[in-house]
Amino acid sequence: MAKFYAESELDGKLTGFRSRGPATLAECLAPGTLWQPVFQMTVMAHTEKGRSVLTGTRRADSNPTHPNVISTPTSMLPLEFARCYAEGITASATETVPVHLTELRADDLRTVVRLPDTAARGVIPDPSSALPFLAGDLLARKLGAETAMEAASRETPLGTCRFSMVGAGFSYVADRPTDDPENPEPLFEPLLMFGAILELDDPAVIPEHTASYKDLCWTSPEDYAEGVRTKRIESFNPKFLDRADEADSDSVTVCARGLCLQTTHKVLTDLVPGSATPGPTTGASR
Repeated sequence: MAKFYAESELDGKLTGFRSRGPATLAECLAPGTLWQPVFQMTVMAHTEKGRSVLTGTRRADSNPTHPNVISTPTSMLPLEFARCYAEGITASATETVPVHLTELRADDLRTVVRLPDTAARGVIPDPSSALPFLAGDLLARKLGAETAMEAASRETPLGTCRFSMVGAGFSYVADRPTDDPENPEPLFEPLLMFGAILELDDPAVIPEHTASYKDLCWTSPEDYAEGVRTKRIESFNPKFLDRADEADSDSVTVCARGLCLQTTHKVLTDLVPGSATPGPTTGASR
């Protein structure tokens, strides 16, 4: 079960920090850390809308801590895995900056490692390589592409993937009651987001609904950026406009917040400096 912390419980207690001072990524991943590493995947493909990014809504029954939240795909990373990835990532990074606790706010991701567009890519599936294995696991386990994964091979892959960035931030998750019922204490998850890009050859391998997500859809990078900026859910999926007048609208109310959305936003922005619109891919051709 995930552990959540009040802000006072994070002050100076995250491994690698002294009086909320800066820490390197390696220090944040040291044994005993309160940071939770997360593998996050920005899934992209060419659709009738042009180049598009995948979003979905987390199901309440399978995601009790983040129900009905618009999300990009994620999975928790064991610290041992994250340390191995961090070594390779920082070795090829174009930019690394220390993490400053005093600069972090809820749902505000800070990039601490940035990788170039020329970073090493892998094809999916490829069980002999760590990143393609992670991406393939997420495709099959959460995104409903297990049949496509079984039929694919390194000779006829589903797409290519690469790491793009690592970010740090506090993700708001809940409120804890206090002696004053009107002023509950917010709780946070301190997360290290390992952001990857998956370029799918065929968007049709992703269904609209899975056990983890409902309303999976493809969104233009421009609409995605607008959704992150305004938190208007219809920017991510126009279907939500059609539900506004439903009698049970409370049951389909969703929100757009969280570090996974921020990670994809930074990934898209980095693809073309100064823009949320990605440029042409240099992935393997067939």
